[in-house]
Amino acid sequence: MIPDSSLIKKMNQGLHISQKPYFELAHEYLGLRTVFLPNDLIDLGVLIFDLILYPVWIIFSGEPSLMDMFPLMKCGQLWRDLFRFQELSTEVWYWKLVVRLVGGPWISTNDPDYHTLVYADAMTRLSCV
Repeated sequence: MIPDSSLIKKMNQGLHISQKPYFELAHEYLGLRTVFLPNDLIDLGVLIFDLILYPVWIIFSGEPSLMDMFPLMKCGQLWRDLFRFQELSTEVWYWKLVVRLVGGPWISTNDPDYHTLVYADAMTRLSCV
């Protein structure tokens, strides 16, 4: 059962819950999670190669050519995405904490991919009151 609105208003002030695009953040998190937490060992190897090994090899192999710039740009984008994934992971963890503090979640799912959307729904409900 969702708490009454007066209790939620007091809680929102204390926990600094604001209106955000929770579902958009959840979808972004799920997309980045598939990249940085792969289920396959080969995908993990490719990720480590793209993030660490190939840029180090390019730098220490001598003079980088123009064709080496594309993998370095891909590496830079992967690192930016990794930092964004860490930021979103922290935010989703905070959502779980807040929703569990008020007795939620109020809906459930058996799919772990959709579980993040359950907490996004709960945070949207809490912030709209």
